[in-house]
Amino acid sequence: MKKNDINHSLLSSAFRHVKENHGCAGVDGVTIERFEKNLNLNLAGLQDELERQIYFPLPLMKILVEKKNGEPRVLCIPAVRDRVVETSVLQIIGPVLEKEFEDCSFAYRKGRSVRQAVYKIKDYYDEGYQWVVDADIDAFFDSVDHKLLLAKFKQYIHDPHIQRLIELWLAAEIWDGTSLKVCQKGIPQGSPISPILANLFLDELDEELLQKGYKYIRYADDYVILCKKEKDAEKGLELSKQVLEKLLLELDEEEITTFDKGFKYLGVTFIKSMIMTPFDRPKKKHNVLFYPKPFNLDAYLLKKKKGW
Repeated sequence: MKKNDINHSLLSSAFRHVKENHGCAGVDGVTIERFEKNLNLNLAGLQDELERQIYFPLPLMKILVEKKNGEPRVLCIPAVRDRVVETSVLQIIGPVLEKEFEDCSFAYRKGRSVRQAVYKIKDYYDEGYQWVVDADIDAFFDSVDHKLLLAKFKQYIHDPHIQRLIELWLAAEIWDGTSLKVCQKGIPQGSPISPILANLFLDELDEELLQKGYKYIRYADDYVILCKKEKDAEKGLELSKQVLEKLLLELDEEEITTFDKGFKYLGVTFIKSMIMTPFDRPKKKHNVLFYPKPFNLDAYLLKKKKGW
C-alpha cells in the first residue's frame, strides 16, 4: 500500500457506500450522521492513522437480529470509522480477488443473485442432471481458520500494510455487553470485508469440484452438486467433504436427492421442472433482539495507550 493508496478520495467513496448501507453505530456510539457532520476531519484523521500505520480498529459490537424463521443471528458490527476503512480496502482488493473467483459462486458478488443461481440449476436440470447433492457447511462464519485464510489472502494481495489490516480485523475484539473477547477464529458477520474473505476461503472448494467436472452451484456456505447418476452424486459429496476437511470445516446438513423427489435451496422449491417460490415472500427484517450495554470507550483507549 503506497502512501496515497488509501487517500481522501477513496475514503470519501467508501463513506458513501457505508452511508448507503445505513447500519447502526458501533461501540463508540458514533452514528453515520454524526460521523458525517465532521466528515472531512474524520476522513483526514483516518488517512493520517493509516499513513503512519498507527490505525487500529475499535472492538466489534455483538448484536442479535431476527432471521426470517424467527431464530437469532449474531452480527458483529464495526464502528463507522472502521467500516469506512474496511470498505476502502475492499475497493482496492475487490478487483484483484474477483478475478480469481469461479462462475459457480453467486453470493456477495456484484451482478450475481439468487435468481441467477436458481436459473442455472434449472439449466442443468434441462441438460439431464437429475441427481442433487444439497449441503451446507456447519457454522461456517464462526469456524474459518485465520491462519489458512491469511495464507490464501497473501497469495493474491502482497501489500504488507493491507495484510496487516486484514490480520487486525480478523483478530478483532468483540464486546458482548459484559466482556471483551478476542476473535480466535471465524469471519465476523456484519463487517464489510467479510463477504469477500468468505468467498476467497471457499474458492478452493469451487475449484476442486469444477476441475473434476461437476455441475456445482454455491451461494455463501450452501451448495448443490448436480449429477446424472446417483453414484456420481455420492462421489461429489465425498469429494466436497474431503476438501472441507482440509479447510478444517465440516457439513451441517447433507442430502442426496432428485428433482423428482424435490428439494429446497435458497428458499426456492424445485420439483421436476417446476420452480416454486413462496406466494408472499416477506421482506427482509432485521429486528434487533439484543443490544449490548454501552461500552466504556475512554477506559478502553486509556488501557490501549498504556499498553495494558
